[in-house]
Amino acid sequence: MEKKLILNERTKIRLREILIRSLNEYDIKITEDGRLESHLPPKEIMKKIVLKQNASIKLSFKKYFATAKDINPHKIKPKLIYFDSSNKKFRDIYLNAIKSWSTPVSYGFGRRIRFLVWDEGNDKLLGVLALCDPVIGLQTRDEFIGWDKETKELRLYNMMTAYVLGAVYPYNVLLGAKLVALLATSKEVVDKFREKYKGKTTYINKAKKIPELVAIDTMGAFGKSSIYNRLRGWKFIGYTKGQTHYHLSTNGFFEEVRDVLLEVAPKFYQSYKYGDGSNWKIRLIRKVLSALDLNPENIFSLGAKRGYYIAPLVENWKEFLNNKTDKVIRNEQTVEELFEYWKKRWFPTGLKRFERLLEEGEG
Repeated sequence: MEKKLILNERTKIRLREILIRSLNEYDIKITEDGRLESHLPPKEIMKKIVLKQNASIKLSFKKYFATAKDINPHKIKPKLIYFDSSNKKFRDIYLNAIKSWSTPVSYGFGRRIRFLVWDEGNDKLLGVLALCDPVIGLQTRDEFIGWDKETKELRLYNMMTAYVLGAVYPYNVLLGAKLVALLATSKEVVDKFREKYKGKTTYINKAKKIPELVAIDTMGAFGKSSIYNRLRGWKFIGYTKGQTHYHLSTNGFFEEVRDVLLEVAPKFYQSYKYGDGSNWKIRLIRKVLSALDLNPENIFSLGAKRGYYIAPLVENWKEFLNNKTDKVIRNEQTVEELFEYWKKRWFPTGLKRFERLLEEGEG
């Protein structure tokens, strides 16, 4: 059972002042009933967060990123390039790529599988795909799958969440994000999961799980996402509560809270160790908010629900996730096959958008 954080009144005042100042940075205030309000819509708040979080692409990496005039759309040929943190070049290309995102980017947690989507035909970066462990508590997902707590603990291992998925400019104009979303469901991704986790023992439960990836999910930042609209393989399930942590994790709030806790409750702060649970920083912020007599659910909500999407990767995904079978029935498609589908279904529309961009100038 996790320890409850108890603070004296003087410390509470200090932490409340830090919280109010941090939220004011994004034009957010706390109402008398403990909710957040702002004259800015959630999208505008996220833009402010992105401007603070993201720097420009480093000059030495610009050679990997195309302008519209650099590429011939008819020569596009995507390739998935897996990398881990030991590959500094690919890691830095990835980190520079996500600086162009219009919403804040999570660093993920738990297991991670990251890919560059490279356009071999034009020798430029097309997009990025990063998968991580799914969040443990997600009512929209759990109700759709039909999970109880015990079954979820058994089979959550066999899902991953696309926490970064998209195309960089100008491939985004060509509807390249839809291509990246299709490639997320490819045989190559499934094979990498199997290769990476076959025979591995889980850190917390010391168990060997079946190394099969049977579904990927993701969320639209502001309701439904145009990326997954009418996209084969992806299903819109519903909306989540829309909670986010970026307004509390990108402006120094956590670091100031940490310094206070190290001063007044060092044993509490230092009690964390790997395996204590996902996203420990966020759980710690939740405890601090509760200690300040605030409802964390209210403080983590900017008022915008998120659209929840899932891409089943096997025919009997629901039976497997509900622990009714240990076998999977696959109907896999390769990167090349999914690319051919994208060329027929989405490339014509993207090409028209791209040609308008060239006519109007890149801005």
